[in-house]
Amino acid sequence: MKNIKINKFFKQIAIFPIIIIALIFACSDDDNFTDVVPDTATAIIRSLKINNEFATIDHTSATITQTLPAGTSLSALVVEMDLPIGTTVTPASGETIDFSSGPVTFKTNAENGASREYTATIAAFGDPKILSFTIGNNAGIIDNANGTVTIEIGSQDGDITDLTPNFVIPTGTTVDIASGVSRNFSNPVKYTVLSNNGFTAKQYTVTVNQIQAPQITSFAINGVNGIIDQDNETIQLLLDTSNDITSLTPTIEVPNGQTVSPTSGSTLDFTNPVTFTVTNTENLTKEYIATVEIDDPIIAFIGTEDNVSALLDDDAKAAATWMESKYGNSFRYLKVSDITSTVLDEIDVAVIYYLTPKENLGYSATSSDVSTLLPAELRTGAAQAEALKSWVKNGGDLLLAGEATPFIFSLGRVPADFSQPRGPSNYTYSEFGCADVGGCVDTGKPADDIWGLGMRDTNNSQNRRDHAIFNGLTFENGEFLALQNSDTREVRLIWWQHFDGVLNPSCCGQDAALFFEQTMSATKFGTLSFIGDAFGYGAVEWKRTDQNTEANFDTNIPADFKGHVFSIENTIIGYEWDSNGTTNDFQGNIEKFTENIISYLASLDND
Repeated sequence: MKNIKINKFFKQIAIFPIIIIALIFACSDDDNFTDVVPDTATAIIRSLKINNEFATIDHTSATITQTLPAGTSLSALVVEMDLPIGTTVTPASGETIDFSSGPVTFKTNAENGASREYTATIAAFGDPKILSFTIGNNAGIIDNANGTVTIEIGSQDGDITDLTPNFVIPTGTTVDIASGVSRNFSNPVKYTVLSNNGFTAKQYTVTVNQIQAPQITSFAINGVNGIIDQDNETIQLLLDTSNDITSLTPTIEVPNGQTVSPTSGSTLDFTNPVTFTVTNTENLTKEYIATVEIDDPIIAFIGTEDNVSALLDDDAKAAATWMESKYGNSFRYLKVSDITSTVLDEIDVAVIYYLTPKENLGYSATSSDVSTLLPAELRTGAAQAEALKSWVKNGGDLLLAGEATPFIFSLGRVPADFSQPRGPSNYTYSEFGCADVGGCVDTGKPADDIWGLGMRDTNNSQNRRDHAIFNGLTFENGEFLALQNSDTREVRLIWWQHFDGVLNPSCCGQDAALFFEQTMSATKFGTLSFIGDAFGYGAVEWKRTDQNTEANFDTNIPADFKGHVFSIENTIIGYEWDSNGTTNDFQGNIEKFTENIISYLASLDND
């Protein structure tokens, strides 16, 4: 039994290899093949470089990405690629490729037949710049090198303080103040453009120049400025009676590049309003209607009696009568005792003048009390004197002549204390000739003994002959203004000869006259006709003290006078209105000289 089983086992073992071999051969007809799938590792792009910077390659997704520095142009980039040996790529390495329209596909081909497609997205950080800049239809000029934008807009293109610009910046950049936001461009403004790389930026300064609308910016006639109403396109001008309205020459200013018709400097008749047309560089026009009126100043004569006809002094009466006739409805007579601030409100120029030796009205002066030349109402501290002082300080203009000149002390315009010796800041008169009650009355004077106001250059700090107070007047031998040659002449010679011990220099050159003017805020106009240097003060304009005073100005003088005072300091220069029944060949000069002084004072701007 055992032998049988063993033999059977060996028989089975002997058969098993045969079965295995049979099975192997039986399967060989179905499973014998060659693996032809290529190795894709040979088809990769190992690296891609642009401008010496390597891109990031994701082989799993077959994508290539790279961001280049700000400002790099994407339209023409040279691509350098590293490939396995025997592998080619399209587009080829070294080619110039345009990435500005979006991703570019690169296809590789390996020798073993493997191939791949890579999608390359190349970008650049935003280039910080302004590509275009406009305001309305006006385009700016962009200078990228200097970071400026300049733009010109028309005069009608909006309010320069509130303009809304529109501008374009590159993709990938931002700006600190967005396009479409209104700004004030009356001065240059700045914009900062920032790249999305976070640290590259560029600043631009934007300057907007707006063409000026047609306009008249200044309009003046004989130094008087017109009032220009730009909205209503009108010009108003008030002139005094010294102007001839039929023959006026305006000085007109317009912005650069603009023209005006009639032109500046044309002599025109302003009896009726005149139309002026301004044209700007855009050929736009604007018309102004200019109206000139003669502003008759109110002129007052201040006297001691009730009216002009009642005046006792012949010289005061002669002067007041002439003024009443000359100024007509613009003339006022004020009795000195009636003076109040209210009465003075309408007065532009006031005149105080009298000369009483012939009438012997009781006026006189002493070296210690010059105020006795004045009526009581005009002495320091009197209510009427205080009203006049306030009026002058507020801009009223005053002409003093003859015996009224000491009123300059009542005003406080010139500090003086006649009870004390003359000295700095005590500017008392230095001569009191003919000061007593009777004064001096000279008779039998020859016609060739001419008194007048000395106007040589050496009489003053400089040439004063061209001043407006001498318009229409001539000078004898170019040296003095003739005023008097009558047979009988009245005099009160009370005046400043010089300022020894008071000013330095005090006498008698142009330097002394100049120092006097600087100290007093004044202008000296001559001395006695026969004096050849600056000795003596025959006529002085005491100017306002609230502005433009010199360094040498005496601070004891109140610095709040807005009005001017013109004083004719004595009568030996011949300022005598009535010739006492004799003939003065130069009466016309006295009248014209007075008219000019009044016109000059009325023309001053005391605001």
